[in-house]
Amino acid sequence: MSMDLARVLELLETGITQGWHDCAQIYLSRNGEVLLDTAVGEISPGRPLRTDDLMLWYSSGKPLTVVAILQLWEQGRIGLDDLVAKHLDGWANGKERCTLRQVLVHTGGFPIPGDPMYDSDVTWDEAVAATIAATALWEPGTAAGYHPASGWRALGAVVQAVAGRRIDEYVRDEITRPLGLDDAHLGIPVERQREYGDRIVPVVWRGHRFPSIDKDGNFYMAPYYIDRVHNEPWHIAKVEPGGGMRGPARDLGRFYESLLGFGPPVLEPRTVEVMRSVHRWGVRDRTFNTDTPWGLGVQVDFSGGTTRRAFGHGGMASSRALADPECGLVMVVVANGLAGYMEAEQRVLEITDAVYSALGDEVARLRRSVTSVAAAVGLST
Repeated sequence: MSMDLARVLELLETGITQGWHDCAQIYLSRNGEVLLDTAVGEISPGRPLRTDDLMLWYSSGKPLTVVAILQLWEQGRIGLDDLVAKHLDGWANGKERCTLRQVLVHTGGFPIPGDPMYDSDVTWDEAVAATIAATALWEPGTAAGYHPASGWRALGAVVQAVAGRRIDEYVRDEITRPLGLDDAHLGIPVERQREYGDRIVPVVWRGHRFPSIDKDGNFYMAPYYIDRVHNEPWHIAKVEPGGGMRGPARDLGRFYESLLGFGPPVLEPRTVEVMRSVHRWGVRDRTFNTDTPWGLGVQVDFSGGTTRRAFGHGGMASSRALADPECGLVMVVVANGLAGYMEAEQRVLEITDAVYSALGDEVARLRRSVTSVAAAVGLST
């Protein structure tokens, strides 16, 4: 391993000493060749984290549901500008004009602030019904606001309506199983949890706060004590396509390798280009107060100095996964600790910068500039 990649591990170890996480996995590959697949820290005292342990990816798992939608689009079974109401009965309450494309770029109008379904012990059908019944906060397509869970429930329900399989079953049959990702799951049944035992890595709260709106409509950052709920067996078993996938970092990396053409294909190359192209630009996000450009269900702008062609997704204050066709790079980092908002962004910014710096002069000329954390999260320019 080069000294530059050693710097990547050093940053993850520093996160442990700073109290941002207890353990983390990182997977790097270039042109399909593994550069780094390792783990740091401990799950519990005396139990080191391994590379085959299952981490919670949070929103970094969203792109698998995006691929499910795009597979159905390739097959001509749906259109990106289909109304959601075409596929879901009862879709109303101001959401009637919402399209699949608008959901994918977070302009659907139903982010459901403080969404009670995500942390409630409810069935998939109950969560979908609550999302269908939700009232729009704005006319779809006229504003943007990140939809943490609601939009991906809607997409998952569309997949089920069109393909006749629940979204977790579809993802398993059409994406993870063909790629050989046997330990990647959208919800792990309780009996399977017993088989995995301590390989399911618990998440820990390390200061994370989430954008919230009080009863008077004022925005504030509320502490989000994820470890009180997200380690419960019922929550690990939940089907939540917006933030419930678990697996080793390497499995998510192999998913992105497929999208770059370095593994069994789950999408046609031209569809990947559609996915990673900019579909939303210059519209400020009401949830995070940023104007990050979006592809179809993926970010196309990252802190830390990626190239302009990188695409992927971050996971709530703990993970980042991206693919960069400009240099054939796949990067996945998943930590079990959800740090404070700025600390979490600092973690992924520094790691991303260290990874791209390790690629040397060949890639340096293609990189965006590395800005401060404040600028990266829209707090300064």
